[in-house]
Amino acid sequence: MGKLAGKIAIVTGGGSGIGREICKQFAEEECAAVAIFDINLEGAQETLQIIGSGTTKVFAYKVDVADTANVQQAVAQFVEDAGGSPDILVNNVGWDQAFWFLDTQPEFWDKLIAINYKGVLNMCWVVLKLMVAAGRGGRVINVASDAGRLGAAHEAVYSGCKGAVITFTKALAREHSRHNILCNVVSPGATRTAGYDNVKYSRDDPEQFDAKNERQIPLRRIGEPGEVARMITFLATDDASYVQGQIISVSGGLTMVG
Repeated sequence: MGKLAGKIAIVTGGGSGIGREICKQFAEEECAAVAIFDINLEGAQETLQIIGSGTTKVFAYKVDVADTANVQQAVAQFVEDAGGSPDILVNNVGWDQAFWFLDTQPEFWDKLIAINYKGVLNMCWVVLKLMVAAGRGGRVINVASDAGRLGAAHEAVYSGCKGAVITFTKALAREHSRHNILCNVVSPGATRTAGYDNVKYSRDDPEQFDAKNERQIPLRRIGEPGEVARMITFLATDDASYVQGQIISVSGGLTMVG
């Protein structure tokens, strides 16, 4: 029997990259049901097709996590479709482009904040109410970034959003320990995803971007989505039953926080 047998999960940004790998691994661990929330419905449906039919029921929904009403509707629909409320929430969706802060405009900040921070607030606000009401405990795993631990040049507002996600998650862990809801952060470093490429090709030195990153990483390589997803899957299982309020970097040693 898989380590997530009988569990019901929601994964945002499950239509590609790390999110797709999370959904695949949750299915391998025999989750009862997985919801793929993604603004790119085609990508979400592609993840569903990749997982295929099996023990896990997989559902794809087009969701804008920055839209509170849309999140409420989508979560309610999934609860109806899955026949139960979520045990696991993974806030994985994110977006960024690389610019010097003084070259950006407030409209750009608003988009970054809406996707990378408000989306996490919306999802947690809706799903945690269901977890508390169900009384079964649960897992909230928020995906931040090592930019939120260190600060990253060309990514100032994104770094701020991810730093906010980190401290917000710690606060949730304090509030919901009494409900046996474990709230943790996985903080990836450079990882080969569409989001990584989005940042890479918005810079003025894309041909040097990989090499610059690799020089800073002790393991001297860019991470793969499955490597990040494995940490998230671990935190979703009972193997992590005493891990609460932690930030775990999966970054090849880029951040060694003691």
